[in-house]
Amino acid sequence: MLPAVALASSGPAPESEGLSDVLILVVIVSLAYLIAHFAVEFVEHRFQVISGLEYVLLGALLGPVIVPGIHVLDNLTAMAPVIGFAAGWVGLLYGMELSPNNVAKIQSGAMRLALVDGVITGFSVWGASYFFFQSGWLCAPMPEPQAVAAAAVMGCAAAAGSSSAVDLLRARYEHLQTGLVELVCRTSRLGDLLAILVFGLVFCLVRVEDTTPVFTPDAADWIIASLILGGGLGVLFTVFLGDTTDEHQRFLAMVGIMMFASGAAFILNLSALLVNLLLGLIIVKTKHGAGVYASLEKSQAPVRLVLLLFAGAMWEPVDLWAGLALTVGYIVVRLVAKAIASWLATFGTPLRSDIFRGLIGQGDVAIAMAISFKIVYSGPDVNLAYTAIITASVFHEFVAPRLLKSLLIDAGELQQDTAPISALSQSNSRGF
Repeated sequence: MLPAVALASSGPAPESEGLSDVLILVVIVSLAYLIAHFAVEFVEHRFQVISGLEYVLLGALLGPVIVPGIHVLDNLTAMAPVIGFAAGWVGLLYGMELSPNNVAKIQSGAMRLALVDGVITGFSVWGASYFFFQSGWLCAPMPEPQAVAAAAVMGCAAAAGSSSAVDLLRARYEHLQTGLVELVCRTSRLGDLLAILVFGLVFCLVRVEDTTPVFTPDAADWIIASLILGGGLGVLFTVFLGDTTDEHQRFLAMVGIMMFASGAAFILNLSALLVNLLLGLIIVKTKHGAGVYASLEKSQAPVRLVLLLFAGAMWEPVDLWAGLALTVGYIVVRLVAKAIASWLATFGTPLRSDIFRGLIGQGDVAIAMAISFKIVYSGPDVNLAYTAIITASVFHEFVAPRLLKSLLIDAGELQQDTAPISALSQSNSRGF
């Protein structure tokens, strides 16, 4: 398999040019972060929406497709370490949320809801997408392995959720710590975790043109390789830091080991999300776990911007009608599947059957999945799946806060005339 990002570059770039591209990216991300902090954040809290479209469009404009020759994000091969860091950051964060304290807080209702929602939503979108890719309707029938991989990734992304709507409403309304809010938040985080695990298995099971001169590894070999890579680097990280207490040294070591883990995963055509999740699972159980997790949380906003910028920069044009049909179908099938899953999971329980209204959001996990998929795989089906996932994720994040708020109002856990708090910097409650 040839990484798709390599196709976006006209050829190998000098080292100085690659360094210059990274520095330009740092400047762009810094400016975008400042704009987000002082302007976009105000709009999001004021109108209760989560916006990401502007950063995706900015990435597309700075990428190699929309305005050729702009020379900012057109050399995506040179940006590969930064792309790997952004994707790996998501996996590492979720791995570190599996601390004993967080695991002990998992409610049986959240686990049941996450499992039922993930299975029904994921397989529904998987099946519908596979049928679309093989039907020849609006696009040529895809080869079997590529169609299976693209449909599977769409199913994993559909099963992934987001707790950003909960974070937004908690920042806007004081004392919004109700049972329904906690259930929605933990269900979303668990759904993300399960989606990352299945997404990693897809990379092990569906291997395109994957041979070696000595032997051809099977799926079990690649699963073992993922476990060894993530777990081994976690042990190496712990040994390397030793007894150090310096925060800056710890952060640099974390960035280095994360980039190495992501780079190794991409070279082996494995999921950087799964490898870094396993890495985080090891680190969180060490004495450095709390400090590394705190550093990850502090870098959440700029890393999300990097993900959105690269999501736009890596986009490649697709047939308009095929892309539109797949995206709309993806949104509709996901919504219907979530409604059915919500009803089944809450049947015979005191939980509301329309709780799916609080689980619509898609965030960093779905974006990171799309980016990781496009780096490893290539082809028209990959571009279609990538377009659908990115577009639907931005749409779902935009509408999720309003849908969650209406659910809380209908459930009587939020008064429509509740006065919002004035401070926009209230800390977010994350984890399970």
